[in-house]
Amino acid sequence: MSRIVRVHAVPASAAGYYEDHAALEAKHVPLPQRFEAHPATPGFRALREVAETVSVGLELETGMVAWGDCVSPRYGAWPDVVDDEAGLMPLFRLGAGLKTIRNVVGPWLEGQALTGFRELVAGIDALRDPVTMSRSRRTTPSSDKEGLSRRALLTAPARALRAASEDEEESVEQITVERPLHPAIRYGLSQALLQAVAWTEGVTMAEVIASEWSLPQRWAPVRIHANSGYERYFHAEKLIVRHVESLPHATVDDPQGQIGAEGAELSRYLRWLAQRIKQLGGEGYRPVIHLDLNGALGKLYDNQPGRMLGQLQTWELATKPYLLRVENPVILASREAQLEAMAQLREYVRFHKMGVQLVASAWANSGKGLQAFLDAGAADMIHVKMPDFGGLQHAVDAVLACQDAEVGSLLGGSSAETDLSARVSVHVALATQPDLILAKPGTGVDEAVSLVRNEMARVLALLK
Repeated sequence: MSRIVRVHAVPASAAGYYEDHAALEAKHVPLPQRFEAHPATPGFRALREVAETVSVGLELETGMVAWGDCVSPRYGAWPDVVDDEAGLMPLFRLGAGLKTIRNVVGPWLEGQALTGFRELVAGIDALRDPVTMSRSRRTTPSSDKEGLSRRALLTAPARALRAASEDEEESVEQITVERPLHPAIRYGLSQALLQAVAWTEGVTMAEVIASEWSLPQRWAPVRIHANSGYERYFHAEKLIVRHVESLPHATVDDPQGQIGAEGAELSRYLRWLAQRIKQLGGEGYRPVIHLDLNGALGKLYDNQPGRMLGQLQTWELATKPYLLRVENPVILASREAQLEAMAQLREYVRFHKMGVQLVASAWANSGKGLQAFLDAGAADMIHVKMPDFGGLQHAVDAVLACQDAEVGSLLGGSSAETDLSARVSVHVALATQPDLILAKPGTGVDEAVSLVRNEMARVLALLK
């Protein structure tokens, strides 16, 4: 049985960018200006910046090195990806990632035997990373009552401002808390461990997953979903001529320009898209039209389900004869509010016998959050954003949970990933058979679709 003798960590290059969603919600900023625009969220250096990545390598006794890439989603950590003690996970940063791998991961992994994938990634989940944070300390008797609670940590800046306005004496102390490893690190390590175990057993990564989860080895190709990015017209045409099964995603980050008053601009776009599919796609090509509204429908109609339903009916007519899927029609401030709104809107859709399907990713990007959506019947499909879930094992469990609940699954992630994480995702998809897999990384279309399709074809050739 092979062992890990050394852990390597080197800076790498992501295929996409971090973007401050809160800043874009407050005010639309044209793409060319985002690199210099000021962010609104702590941790961002600019509204748009190059995503940071670490490649982690596990050197085996044989001399081979299994690699994985530590990457974060485009918008950083969604509020659902939290640790109860330390609050929101910060953006994944190169320096912090290298330090954690060197000081925490390396000492634990070096010398470990490759006994099995699930056992090793469970050990990674159990590791804790000490993090030093600043906390305001007031001299009033109430200062010690909150202790180190999550509420105290998250509200420290507000309390500091309040104290200053009341002329109270204020000081800042450094506290150290321990939290799970950043999801990006767990994601990269799980990729490397899956490859290392596969090499040891002389099989593909897909076969390791199928074996350890006792899955039927169907080895069928998985349909592809792809994102046109900001070039929602030209890139959509590239998706059509490549016969991608689900398109164009076309994330909304400028509601006024991309949705328009009473949804008119998006209606025009959907009519154009349906026409181009017919013109360019050829006979028998019937893709699903999938849009990520990023909460824009709720903003347009003050989250009123009746008015949102009317708009969905208009958009569904515009996409005929193609099925319409709408991701994140609303995004609300809590998981409970999100579940209630999505479940009610889905109930309205079904009552009116509409065909449009609702897709959830906001507030569904953890095991607990995903299960809540399944229990509430609040979505027709879940977009499983793999970097948010941390280790690959949680993405596997997420897809299987969707299948058990008879809810669709899109095994996705982020444009800010890498070629390596995308290839590993293909193995996860072939083993678990979700409804769709996201073509990634980047939003240039050609590269991402080619990478995912080619990896799938090669692996299927070996498996068959």
